[in-house]
Amino acid sequence: MRPRLLLIISILFLFVAAARWPAPAVAQRIRFTDVTSKAGLLEPLAGSMGHGAAWGDWDRDGRLDLYVGTFADRPSSEYQPANGPISNQLFRNLGGGRFERVQKTPAALYGRTSGALFVDLDNNGTLELYVANNCKGKTGLTNEPQRSAQLRRSNLFRNTGGKLIDITASCGACPIPPHTARNVGALDYDGDGLLDLLVVGDRFTKTPRTVLYRNLGNLTFEDVTRQAGIPDGLFGLGLAVADLNDDGRPDFFVGHSNRMFLSADNGKYRESAELNKTFAWQPLDGEDWPCGAAFGDLNHDGRLDLVVAIHFETARNRIYLNEGLSNGVPRFRDVTSVAGLPGGLPNKSPHVEIQDFDNDGRPDLYFSTAWHDDDGSITPVIYRNTGVSRGVPRFELMRRFKKTDRVVYFPAGPSADYDRDGRIDLLLVNWFRGNHTRLLHNESKPQHWLDVEVEGRTFNRMGIGSKIHVYAAGHRGEKEHLLGYQEVTIGFGYASGQEAVCHFGLGQTNRVDLIVTLPNGKVIEQQNVKVDRRLLLKQP
Repeated sequence: MRPRLLLIISILFLFVAAARWPAPAVAQRIRFTDVTSKAGLLEPLAGSMGHGAAWGDWDRDGRLDLYVGTFADRPSSEYQPANGPISNQLFRNLGGGRFERVQKTPAALYGRTSGALFVDLDNNGTLELYVANNCKGKTGLTNEPQRSAQLRRSNLFRNTGGKLIDITASCGACPIPPHTARNVGALDYDGDGLLDLLVVGDRFTKTPRTVLYRNLGNLTFEDVTRQAGIPDGLFGLGLAVADLNDDGRPDFFVGHSNRMFLSADNGKYRESAELNKTFAWQPLDGEDWPCGAAFGDLNHDGRLDLVVAIHFETARNRIYLNEGLSNGVPRFRDVTSVAGLPGGLPNKSPHVEIQDFDNDGRPDLYFSTAWHDDDGSITPVIYRNTGVSRGVPRFELMRRFKKTDRVVYFPAGPSADYDRDGRIDLLLVNWFRGNHTRLLHNESKPQHWLDVEVEGRTFNRMGIGSKIHVYAAGHRGEKEHLLGYQEVTIGFGYASGQEAVCHFGLGQTNRVDLIVTLPNGKVIEQQNVKVDRRLLLKQP
């Protein structure tokens, strides 16, 4: 056969093959549709300068409700098209993808909200609301509501029959300091079955402080920061909580100071010089701040890795791989470059989520920055997990950046499956005039999934701290058949509150085995579990 004819045949063959078996269109694998207006959220939040949000079923109707916090102390002109500052907003989920604003609630406050959390603090099955406000402590403003917003401290609202009641003055968890509350997390640090509160304060004050409030019962708290071994001067922005040293007690990482605190035998917390060295940050300038943080098993080895998001316009986000314990201390290795993340994103990305957005069985990474196209549409920055090579997870950006791209960031961006269709959606809380808060509905191709929720009796009702291992059916406890591992937690990332549920994408797997280690050390095992549903596991 003549070489020229052979070349033509080869080209035709490749053309036909490409048409028949096209290369995977990664950009189409994870797909969102902006449903903000359809959901009834566009108009109530128009002009808001949002900085925090939380998901939670506060009215106990089985549907996931929403709270959005704002900064209300800026000049009125900055809130256009609104005439002035927008208060915090509480929304009830009506079902069918629709929300309505709750008109009369004390939670519709004017403040500088930089974090919120729906959390059951009295184990009665209803969710309280904690609102972390970045209080100025003093103000020179005279106009309202801006003046009051700068002076508002953090707030706690008791939930009584679906009605939120302000108990800030009596609870003991909302004193004037720390003025600069940035984030709030829930953890049972002393194992008494009641969830305690960890409120992270930033460094922008003379006496920065992160405070641990011990839950005394009856929605009252005491400051046990120093008793617990947490030093004065600990500042931060983001927070992540999980049991990393396998002692059954929660450990935590504070973003910005980048310090890890491990539970000790004496009921206190301790730091590791080795870990502090691993996470030490060399800033590019005075505003290069590590921020949001999240734990998740990125490579299916049964260990929780750490992802840190950066609040800087060259966001050098980091992935730290958990390589196991050494003398009771977890070892972490920076694998950012090997895992496929670039040297930096061209915009701030303060919040981070580890979620399987396409339900293919591999957890993806979302950072709270996005493309803002000329038609007004938003495309969130998501790195799709493409698998594991030599023990390191590999990620691929859904869309490449171009110099002409307009990129915007969102301070908070808590994920949730708000319509219970088995796909993780995103709420992106807007900060800038000319943009608006977005509810993005996940419309990726359906694959199998399982949501696991834990309900406690002698430990906390929300099951926070429960460790969930999912295996292929018939292979319970076999590491090589581990499909996913998560720990139930809320308040991770930055300025965001999530639902106390673990979502597992399962790809084509339709039956699984479960091993769930409860906060009290007891174990629940289930075999041949049906998927594509929400599974509630109650403490025996």
